[in-house]
Amino acid sequence: MNNDVINILTMAKVIQTAVAPVFLITGIAATLGVLSNRLARITDRARQLERKLKVSTDEEFNLSLTTELRALLKRSRCIHIAFSLSVLLVCAVVMLLFLSHIQSINLGVTIGSCFVGAMALLICAFMSLLGEVFLATRSMRRGMIFADIDIND
Repeated sequence: MNNDVINILTMAKVIQTAVAPVFLITGIAATLGVLSNRLARITDRARQLERKLKVSTDEEFNLSLTTELRALLKRSRCIHIAFSLSVLLVCAVVMLLFLSHIQSINLGVTIGSCFVGAMALLICAFMSLLGEVFLATRSMRRGMIFADIDIND
């Protein structure tokens, strides 16, 4: 093979290696953005319901508010789990990549294992997000959020 071709292939490999973690981090950042927006909406709704619960004296209304607050708590737990799973091993992978390069230590097996673990945890995070979406949809179907809307219209 020509020396220029080898240099181009080597440069392509270096660029590929340098850019891959950036795409991983960007994907995680986008996921965290979605999760934080969903958590913010859950928190705002819970605060609204808590204010209504403090001033209301109607027992039936308070029971429905409490039921919705419980559903919001379940949803927030799913989001919390998804947050934790999303960042846990990804940070370790990036740190080990830099550490192995700076210290010239061969951590290939460790980095590979952490990467596989990070992808498994990311899949679990997406499953947790999916669970939260299912809980939100179920709450809407039960009429907790749109109690005054007739679905048959």
